[in-house]
Amino acid sequence: MKRKLAWIGAIISGLYLLTIGPLPFPAMDPLPFIDEAIAFAFLLKCTSILGYDLRKWLPFFSKKEKSPETDQTKDPKKNPKDITIDV
Repeated sequence: MKRKLAWIGAIISGLYLLTIGPLPFPAMDPLPFIDEAIAFAFLLKCTSILGYDLRKWLPFFSKKEKSPETDQTKDPKKNPKDITIDV
């Protein structure tokens, strides 16, 4: 069900961006409360749910890379989650 809704959302937002989005006159816009940025963000979210990550082609939507693990996880003195306090 989630995939079907994601497909419907991706199709509707994609069609909105292709047809209604580039209208030259803002007065002709039938849905003035939906901006192109909102439709584009909705399209990106729907396609990422479907497994097609479009953000890898967009430099301004780059994912933040995780830093490699350091030796903090091995030493319990440096990682406070692994410390056991005996009272």
